[in-house]
Amino acid sequence: MGALNSLATVGLNLALAQQSARRTARDIDSERDRQIQAIRQRDEEEQRRQQEALRRRLATQRARAGAAGVATTGGSSDAVLRGLTEEAEAAQSASNQTSAQRIEDLRRSTSRSRRNNLLDLVGGATGSSLGLLGGSTRSRRSLLDI
Repeated sequence: MGALNSLATVGLNLALAQQSARRTARDIDSERDRQIQAIRQRDEEEQRRQQEALRRRLATQRARAGAAGVATTGGSSDAVLRGLTEEAEAAQSASNQTSAQRIEDLRRSTSRSRRNNLLDLVGGATGSSLGLLGGSTRSRRSLLDI
């Protein structure tokens, strides 16, 4: 009879550990999603600011060219404007790559946390189960020995 009580306790402990692991995994995923959303919002705001700064720089450059009597289309004026635009695109591309790397790092970290959580669940449940059954994690006793 004692073995049946121990087995029931082992089952209950395992079910509670699984429930806790699922809750922890949900919490980890929620935090990851929140951080990714924050990164994307910062990126959108930064991109908006950079586009506005580019528009101002282009307008300033056109005004300078016009004030100097240089045609605002064609020739060196277009080259300067194109250079400003390409510079802004390169900066945006670098920013996008950095953000993508941060998001990938978050996902990798989350995956690692979930894997460690699962390993803790399995290791803890096995150790406590063997302890309840009168064995230790080192003795390798069978349930049939009870």
